[in-house]
Amino acid sequence: MSQAELVALESAPVAAAKVQAAAAEIDFNDPALTLSYGSKTMNEIAKFADSLLGNVRVKDSGPVGESLSELMLKVKDVDIEQIARKEKSFWESLPLVGGLFDSMQRTVAQFDTVLAQVDGISEKLEDAMGSLLKDIEVLEQLYAHNRNFYEDLSAYIQAGEARLEQARKEELPRLEEEAKNSPDSLAAQNLRDYAEKLNRFERRLHDLKLSRTITLQTAPQIRMIQNNDQTLAEKIQTSILATIPIWKNQMVLALSIHSQHKAAKLQKDVADTTNALLNKNAEMLHASTVDAAREIERSIVDVETLRNVHQKLIATIEETMNIAREGRDRRRATEAELALMENEMRVRLTSLADQKGRDVIEGAQAAGLPLGGGNRPQA
Repeated sequence: MSQAELVALESAPVAAAKVQAAAAEIDFNDPALTLSYGSKTMNEIAKFADSLLGNVRVKDSGPVGESLSELMLKVKDVDIEQIARKEKSFWESLPLVGGLFDSMQRTVAQFDTVLAQVDGISEKLEDAMGSLLKDIEVLEQLYAHNRNFYEDLSAYIQAGEARLEQARKEELPRLEEEAKNSPDSLAAQNLRDYAEKLNRFERRLHDLKLSRTITLQTAPQIRMIQNNDQTLAEKIQTSILATIPIWKNQMVLALSIHSQHKAAKLQKDVADTTNALLNKNAEMLHASTVDAAREIERSIVDVETLRNVHQKLIATIEETMNIAREGRDRRRATEAELALMENEMRVRLTSLADQKGRDVIEGAQAAGLPLGGGNRPQA
């Protein structure tokens, strides 16, 4: 996945319908809000991960590499020097019996066996390439699903942040004003409950952001697996269309040279040509195998990416802990302030009661009425 594709995925606008649907789910009076908000998408992400593990495996050189190695061993079984050998053994020199040991016939029979085995290996390589191409199609579908997950999570986050900001600007100040002006301590409790709901919802949004980051990281991972599959399929196709036919042609040429082994000079030329052919094929096989091994052994995720994700994860955890600690400090400060408010209210009420008693006593004295247990005028 290119940097441009990654930037396009992050900057793509979220569909307004998805944002509205997510906003309709927000009800701070619902005690299960922090459990249900965005849970459908997160469950689909979990199913998506299971599907990814069930349908796509990281490709290695195992079966394909074994087929190529087996192919090389079968080709090596054809003894070019035996084709060019002129000397006959004692048994080969005998009349009739010697015909059974004819080196040319033995070599042709051996070539027929090797040819059938090489064709069988070619079929295995074709099956492996077909499997890789199917995996590429499956990964393309999974990439589209992952993109939808990213958009859905973005919609939930965008709607949630907008609603949270609205609640803190409008509803929370109103509850604070009611708690400040109301003598009922339940108003203060309502304020604390509502503030805690907002804090829990904010933590839920933080979890959704983490999930969105994971989906964003999954996109390039899918693309890397696709690229690995595509590269390996291309290399297999090269082996099927180029390397194997070349080897077959070279074996056919080696058999055709058999009729030229009568002359010593021609025998030397054939030996030199054969040696050069084997060396060239060995170099080609070495280069192809090394290139394939390098591609296959390359890590799916670079260590720099893992280090960056690790650092971001640590920073996220630390920031979450700081936020939780700040939240506890704010709650403690709020509780202390509420205690002062309640104490002040009790003091004020006691002061008012004492003042009222003094007013009653002074009024009675002014009217000449007896204080204490004397008779009181009837109303």
